[in-house]
Amino acid sequence: MTVATKAKTTSAPKQNQQQLLIIGGIVVVAIIAVVALIALSGQAAGSTIDYASLPQSRTPEGGFVIGNPDAPITIIEFADYACPACQSYLPDIERFIADYVVTGQARFEYHVFPTAGGAQTAFAGDMAECMDNAQPGAFWTSYVRYNQLAQQGSYPDAPRVVARELGLNYSDLLACEQENSMVEQSVALGQQLRVEGTPAVRVRYADGNPTFIFFAGQSFERGPVAYDVLAGITQQANAGVSANGS
Repeated sequence: MTVATKAKTTSAPKQNQQQLLIIGGIVVVAIIAVVALIALSGQAAGSTIDYASLPQSRTPEGGFVIGNPDAPITIIEFADYACPACQSYLPDIERFIADYVVTGQARFEYHVFPTAGGAQTAFAGDMAECMDNAQPGAFWTSYVRYNQLAQQGSYPDAPRVVARELGLNYSDLLACEQENSMVEQSVALGQQLRVEGTPAVRVRYADGNPTFIFFAGQSFERGPVAYDVLAGITQQANAGVSANGS
């Protein structure tokens, strides 16, 4: 056996090991990509909450409400579908709705408050009200679909997409939108409540005025409020405990 033959024979296992490492790396990358795609598709799929089955109402200040009218507490969110922080907070809100609104322990009140989406969100919000005027319950359909389309990068076309899915006349909705002031009312309320960005969360006890959330000795005046805090004040309200814990 020559020296050259020995070198070739010795290096062969190393080459095989390198090939296996490369193949293994490709497999790992592929698995990660598949998991990411599954996660993204699950996120885009949106909520499984049946909004149509929940009692629905509206407030004079532009809010849309779901949940038991006799619930002792209402969680109020000011949000913009195009706001990344709002999308990040959406799972907490959906969890709260599933755990406490669906079960009749709380109501959820939503206000469109344009920030990141600017004029597009104002337009989308007013169009959502017009859809609800034409087809009661359509606001909450648009709420789910707007969030899904925003996650998919299709938010600019959201009103047209949802109108088509609902079988509504887009020209009629545009005419309605020109006369609509729902978003202006929500913005005015938000400004009264010192909302400076989205998401912002407030609370209403029974039929009282909206106020800051106060829980465990802390006041929550800005940004998203953690699910555990929302759950805590809801449990207190249903137990007849006041906002200051007494």
